[in-house]
Amino acid sequence: MNHPGTDIGEVPPTRRVLAILAADVVGYARLTEVAEETTHIRLRTLRFGVINPCIVSYRGKIVKNTGDGFLASFDSSLDAARCAVAMQHEVATAQSREGYDRKIQFRMGLNVAQTIVESEDIFGKGVNIAARLEQSAPAGGVVLSHDMYQGIKDRLEVSVEDLGLLRLKHLSRPVHAYSLLLPEAERLPPSGGRASRQAKVPFIAVLPFRTQGGSPEDDYFGDGTADEIVVALQSVRGLFVISSTSTFPYRTGLIDSQRIGQELGVRYVLSGSIRRADKQLRIGVELKDVEAGIVLWADQYDGDVSELFEFQSRIATRIVWSIAPQVREAELKRALHKRSDNLNAYELLMKAIDFMYRMNFYDFGKAGELLQAAITADPNYATAYAYAALWHIHNVAQGWGAEGGPDAAEAARLAAAAVDRAPADGFALAVLGHSKALLFKDYGAALDLFDRALSASPGNAMAWTLSSGVYGYLEEGQSAIKRAEQGLRLSPADTQAYFYLMFLGQAHYINGNYDEAVVWARKTATLNGRLSANLRVLAAAYIATGQSAEARTVTKTLLDVQPRFKLSAYSERCPFRAGLRERFIDHLRQAGLPD
Repeated sequence: MNHPGTDIGEVPPTRRVLAILAADVVGYARLTEVAEETTHIRLRTLRFGVINPCIVSYRGKIVKNTGDGFLASFDSSLDAARCAVAMQHEVATAQSREGYDRKIQFRMGLNVAQTIVESEDIFGKGVNIAARLEQSAPAGGVVLSHDMYQGIKDRLEVSVEDLGLLRLKHLSRPVHAYSLLLPEAERLPPSGGRASRQAKVPFIAVLPFRTQGGSPEDDYFGDGTADEIVVALQSVRGLFVISSTSTFPYRTGLIDSQRIGQELGVRYVLSGSIRRADKQLRIGVELKDVEAGIVLWADQYDGDVSELFEFQSRIATRIVWSIAPQVREAELKRALHKRSDNLNAYELLMKAIDFMYRMNFYDFGKAGELLQAAITADPNYATAYAYAALWHIHNVAQGWGAEGGPDAAEAARLAAAAVDRAPADGFALAVLGHSKALLFKDYGAALDLFDRALSASPGNAMAWTLSSGVYGYLEEGQSAIKRAEQGLRLSPADTQAYFYLMFLGQAHYINGNYDEAVVWARKTATLNGRLSANLRVLAAAYIATGQSAEARTVTKTLLDVQPRFKLSAYSERCPFRAGLRERFIDHLRQAGLPD
């Protein structure tokens, strides 16, 4: 029998443990009475320039914006607390020159609890507690519940004041709470401290170009057109652009630039369309300032298909001159160097990347064939060599390659060939550095290569993420964490997010943050349950946290992916330094992996 008001087949609500951040503007009614329109514009500026980017950078989700506040959720309590601290610092810095009667300040409340999750909202007592705690916070302050504080107190970088039991409106029982003792906003230097730097994220997103009049299978061509523009922009200092794979979810459906800007934490959104007919090409582009709600410019390019690369350079150049006019012309020209004049090689590479990151055995094999075809089509195409090297690295990590190390040697050869052809290509340098560290334990060479990669391409998410690996192998856990987090900030909604999350989980394991390692490794497994490197980290982290049964479940999955896996063979190629390697192998042995 159905309960009244319940439809047959209705899906029950999802319940999850979430960290909840509730925030409200202090004295909003007073501010709007003094200057209603100006207050609205300034609050909107803070949302797009500080609040939304900060939430995205700490891997949170903006649940909803209210007229004078917002609600956000996080999987990690520590992320939520650090985000709140970063936001208060960032808002205070942004408002430091405003007079008292114009200054916008927030109160914030934090709680962690079982939460009812729907597609567009969250509900439950835990959400209500966060909202009530926010009302108890001072202007520019943060108050958190006892439950949240107990879970993160050893890793919280700020001092706290115990507020004891608080009587909160509409709650029958008092709530034990703590207040974070944040510095006075006006005393912060313009660049802020550590938290302030972490909130700095890219401010432009280049959406995949929509293909018109062709087969849906040609989507890779539109993706690749956007990707070439992204790669060029990532090399420009002072300009931040999120990774192209973070925009893949927006390749279909209505283009709502303001929503996209809010979700990705960016101010500018470039969208475009591309049509091919025989050898003719038409590209339409539009650059929007989502903060101001205006179109900065729109343009159309018509010509021969062979002019595609020229059009990409012209579009990237116009973007830079529109939103970063201070960039020197010489640096812009360096960033916009051509990658290949061979359209066939370019198309083969775009197809290969699409297949490779599906990470299943059949498509992965197809990607290898396409990469080899791209190199054959243009033997001087550095990016094709770099991706081919990465293909062999993944083949080793997944246990799909032949025994004896031929993949390792081929990865090193291809990565070196990529750098030979493009010595200032940040991605090629990063792949070569990763191969040196992961496959050959040549840590010194890897560190030098990553320094060169990030100097050449400071906005490249993959370079930051791969560099996390070598710092972790050297047991520099904090540096590994920061670099993995930077990769995530530059790629906040990546369709291959599992790759970035895996490095963050590994970094936390190396640093001894085993609970955090479990959180991130589980997230990775949710997105890709057969990524061998992550399954090893998850099994080891489960053992380190005393969860033996869960570890053995992961072991079964790992052996299903790699039936021939043996600890004795893996120990030889494990890239960790000796002491760390022994700890890791011991945890894997306890998880039930065979010697």
